[in-house]
Amino acid sequence: MKSGHILTQDQVRIAYHEVGSGDPAIIFIHGAYSNRGGFGNQEEYFSPNHRCIAVDLRGHGESDKPDQPLTMEQHGHDVAELIKQLDLDRPVLVGQSMGGQVIISVAAFYPKLVRAVASLDSPSNIPGWHQRFHGPYDHLMQKDGPFRETLIAFLSAAYLPTDHPSRLGQMAERLSEVPDHVILNSWGGKVDYDPTEILRAVKCPYLYIDCGQPDLDLDLLRELCPQVVIGKTVGAGHKALQDVPDQINAMLNRFIRHADGIAAEMVRTGGVFQYNFPPT
Repeated sequence: MKSGHILTQDQVRIAYHEVGSGDPAIIFIHGAYSNRGGFGNQEEYFSPNHRCIAVDLRGHGESDKPDQPLTMEQHGHDVAELIKQLDLDRPVLVGQSMGGQVIISVAAFYPKLVRAVASLDSPSNIPGWHQRFHGPYDHLMQKDGPFRETLIAFLSAAYLPTDHPSRLGQMAERLSEVPDHVILNSWGGKVDYDPTEILRAVKCPYLYIDCGQPDLDLDLLRELCPQVVIGKTVGAGHKALQDVPDQINAMLNRFIRHADGIAAEMVRTGGVFQYNFPPT
């Protein structure tokens, strides 16, 4: 495994590691309050045939942590800079949770750099979801408020009874390693987030994998991004990458191998797979 970093135009150090070889390369992008270390199952699965790169977003992991708003657009610019500096030929971007907002931002702002995108349990990619489910907590996610306790309560809802029991038990310990300003700036970066125009600008193939989030307006997602194909995990919540990697890897692999054809079929049928029986 090779580790390294790039410097963005505003001199922020973005850390990454990579393993494997082969095109298209796959860039794995973690969610808020996390780091690049959660994609080991995917790296093992895909690295024999693909160059796999996992990145620490600005403010996370081993990357620099400036005290500034951490917006989806800024993360998208940083990932685009990574693609350019590593001289990657139209990689596939895979984003978990908030990473899903990052990958569609890259695809919208830099369409020539991206081959396809896949988001895993990223409900804020759908307009209005953030306001309905994050919004009621905004007044608590303030510097003088109980923001850590609030965040733990909010994130706990994303786990299913079938998930590994250690997920919830270790959450407070994992979050204790994240600085206060990163928690607040990450939450604040999504308060006014509206993906509507970003989704309209995404023209590459797009896989959306749901892991049980409530009240998803998938019809609106298809309206804004008609080439999207929807996947669904069975018996796993927000940490499906670790709990059911066989399901995630199979869906990602099929999508990467047939992205253009799958996207065309979604546009043709309005978002469903269906057989084409010959006329009688």
